[in-house]
Amino acid sequence: MSTPAFPHTGGKPPRSLSTPTGTALAVGLAVMTLEGFDLVAFGATTPLLLDYRPWDLTVALVGLLGSLTPIGMLVGSLLVGQFTDRFGRRRTTLVSAALVSAGMFACAAAPLPSLFGAGRFVVGLGAGAIYPAMAPLIFELAPDGRKNLYSGIVQCGTPIGGAFAALAANTLLSGHGFPAEYLVGGFAGLLVLPMAYAWLPESTEYQRAVTTSAPAPGSRGVRLVLKPPYLTTTLLFCAMAALSFLLIFGMNTWLPELMRTADYPLGSSQTFLVLLNLGATVGGLAMALLADRAGSKGAVTASFALGAAAIVGMSAQLPLPVLYGIVILGGCGAVGVQGLLNVYIARTYPVTARASAVGVALGVGRIGAIAGPTLGGWLLAADLAPRWNFILFAVPAVLGAVLAQAAGGRTPHGRGRMRRTPRDHGRTAPAPRAQQSTAGRTP
Repeated sequence: MSTPAFPHTGGKPPRSLSTPTGTALAVGLAVMTLEGFDLVAFGATTPLLLDYRPWDLTVALVGLLGSLTPIGMLVGSLLVGQFTDRFGRRRTTLVSAALVSAGMFACAAAPLPSLFGAGRFVVGLGAGAIYPAMAPLIFELAPDGRKNLYSGIVQCGTPIGGAFAALAANTLLSGHGFPAEYLVGGFAGLLVLPMAYAWLPESTEYQRAVTTSAPAPGSRGVRLVLKPPYLTTTLLFCAMAALSFLLIFGMNTWLPELMRTADYPLGSSQTFLVLLNLGATVGGLAMALLADRAGSKGAVTASFALGAAAIVGMSAQLPLPVLYGIVILGGCGAVGVQGLLNVYIARTYPVTARASAVGVALGVGRIGAIAGPTLGGWLLAADLAPRWNFILFAVPAVLGAVLAQAAGGRTPHGRGRMRRTPRDHGRTAPAPRAQQSTAGRTP
């Protein structure tokens, strides 16, 4: 059996095993902040790329370069789960963060657009791999009653990093070319990596699962996730992830324009986008607390339903303060649901397939990230009445709520429903008999 290799030698357990969970939480937040910075850096430097005379890029070519990052993220998400379940959460997280940093340096030093695009693909490959590696680690380190909250706190790093990227672009790039932004991201990775190496622990639950007994054939990684009795559940989670990403990317791309079609001025329309992401960050943490108390099934269903109701409510001519509140609720539901969904997935699979399940769902979910902006473009091009734009955008959220109920009503291994209390909905279902030794409980 292949067991994870840890950075310490001599057969001694990693020093990080004694690291407090709070330290791991801080390191996870730093790693996700790095990811957020490097993802937003391209958008922050787009005007400079268009003005860079040696390359003479067109808008279409810049768009093509920008598409290489989400393609890399799709590939990274699909591949990383198998590596994480085989070689460990800690090691895969470190390698993924190193890829992001290396890709940023490659972008800064690229002499040709093709090499710049290769650097952006590498950034996407690492960024797509970071969270599927990080999610099961934080899930397994967090106390039983705080798994959603801890995961939500770590995910806050993505918008924080994006804000830093915009700030860096405004302060550093004046009078300089685009490479300065990418150098900042690369050097930030060099700061985060030693901290992660020193203080990020491996999951003790994962270590027990791979060292106490050999998993049964086919009871780990993607092989388990994509075969009965887990296949149907995996497909449901993939569909929910795709709908979640459709809402996130669709609303973040088109909300200002949707509000303009409803006769709001441009300044107010941009304010709505800020409030949407504020709701996703602050409201998402509130929903995480709810999920820790009531279970993942109810919280994910409620988030999708809240998002649908809020999106429809945005079409109404209401007093501006009321409308601002509705937009915040929309961010809490439609955008914040992704963090809850990741924990829902992690709860459903045994430890030796947990990262693979998250990676497959997030990888397939990237299809929704591509479809979201496209859907918004189609709706606006159809020149429908403004109210219908919002109603049709709410349909994916309604479908997500329905699928969350369907997934919650299934157990991966059994026939019919299990008798559970509300707190137990969405918790890890008992694994099949051959896999009992791999499913472990979080200490």
